[in-house]
Amino acid sequence: MSTWQERGKSPPSSPTSSSSLKPSVYDDSTLHGSLPVKTKLTMGIGESVQACYTVICGFFLNAYLLEVACLSPNYVGTIQLIQGLFDAFNDPFIGTMSDRTRTRWGRRRPWLLFAAAPLGGCYFGIWNTLEDGVSEGVKFGFYLCMYMGISIGITCIQVQIGALVPELTLDYDERTSLSVYRLGIGNLIALVAVMIHSAIVTSFHDEGEIDKGYQLSGAIFGSWICIAAWTTFWNIEEKFDPDLEEKDEQLSTLDGLKIVFQNKAFLIVVGIYLCGPTAVVLVQTNILLYCKYILGNEDLVDYIIGIVQGMALIVLPLWNFVGQKYGKKMSYYIGGSILCVSLASLYFVEEENTALIVSCFIGSCLGIPYMIPYSMLPDVIEEDELKTGKRREGVYFGFFTIFLKLSVTIALSFTNFALSAAGYEKPTSTCGVGLTEEEMEAAAALPDTQPDGVISVMRFMVGPCPALFFILAIFMVWLFPITRESHQENAEVIKRERNRRSIQLESKKAAELGKMVLAKSNGVDDDVMVDIDNNQL
Repeated sequence: MSTWQERGKSPPSSPTSSSSLKPSVYDDSTLHGSLPVKTKLTMGIGESVQACYTVICGFFLNAYLLEVACLSPNYVGTIQLIQGLFDAFNDPFIGTMSDRTRTRWGRRRPWLLFAAAPLGGCYFGIWNTLEDGVSEGVKFGFYLCMYMGISIGITCIQVQIGALVPELTLDYDERTSLSVYRLGIGNLIALVAVMIHSAIVTSFHDEGEIDKGYQLSGAIFGSWICIAAWTTFWNIEEKFDPDLEEKDEQLSTLDGLKIVFQNKAFLIVVGIYLCGPTAVVLVQTNILLYCKYILGNEDLVDYIIGIVQGMALIVLPLWNFVGQKYGKKMSYYIGGSILCVSLASLYFVEEENTALIVSCFIGSCLGIPYMIPYSMLPDVIEEDELKTGKRREGVYFGFFTIFLKLSVTIALSFTNFALSAAGYEKPTSTCGVGLTEEEMEAAAALPDTQPDGVISVMRFMVGPCPALFFILAIFMVWLFPITRESHQENAEVIKRERNRRSIQLESKKAAELGKMVLAKSNGVDDDVMVDIDNNQL
């Protein structure tokens, strides 16, 4: 009787015949092919979380805090400054934690699941006004808390959406296509959202209850934020394999900061991204006040938003074609130049029709300052992988998101401090505290006005200032070192390296199983083998 029969055990499968030892090489076929349309649509829904926040708050939040919540410009600017500095700490921290996350759902998806509800709650909270008579200090504390809650939530969601791009595909053109889908679907949803928001606010404004309109809109889109994040969680399959990553020591946030700031290509992409959205946010932040106090028609902002966002969606496929045929850099040269000239002209615009025509040109290129940097960043991450053997999407996208938020912080804070210095006055139609009901009705019947200095600041913020930022962005694009050819070379090297790691991993598994078989054939129990392995470790 054999040794195995004596012990009442079945002999183990031969290592050479075990399916678990079947040779396998890193399978990257799905990473080089076309992504399913469902995946691209899902990423677009995920992108809509930030898109809805960026579009609605970009156009309305600053004016809401000034003219509905009735905070002074200095308080509003200070809130935005504190929140922006706070972002500088939470973004890289969350990015690093995302890279280190290991769960049965993956490392990105759990953040989408658990961050959605708190973000939706804070988004709803910021659109609630406090009772009359509440001090500005209390208002300051309340809106600061809501703003910082939104900041953390957006970071938790957007870092994951961005970090999933290089994990879903290695193909140069497919990444551009994915970026187009992300921005296209995200902005389409945001366009619908901002039009609904505007309709709600306008209907309540006509009834003299504009604060309730903002509150209702906050509840609707706070709920959508949760739905969009959870939809992405359920429908995205992560492709990251931690076994194929080099097992070096984990990086601290400070080490991650050193790595990203030693990457020249990353710094250039950050510069491009810093300039573009800063210019856009300057226009977004001031366009409502620009329409109200310079063009004399506050309702015109609804048409401008519709034209700009609508044109951005219509033309986005064209920019995808230009990017794939002529490259990312040429796309930015063309789109950035059109934006520069169009924005500069707003300083001189006096007529409503002229403003609408200029809006068409701005909208036709609005996707460029977002689409191109987002499609460049995965190329930068792969260049880092070639040097370090690690994929640090979370770290890079964490710092990348910092600069988006810092650009918003700089734009908003500078705007409000400049308005305060120029002598901004709270409108009596909505902030006439202490007036009788008859005086309020009389004030509402007259158009609100601002001093000439404030008018000049508003003109500068929507015209020459953002145009200068796009000139700088175009120069940074010219400096970007990664081309289509160099990217393809990098992709081939990465493919070979991942195959090497996969073969090493399979060899290691085969050796371990061989040791187990040999030990059992010599009468060594499993528990003893575990102890031996642990001692060897």
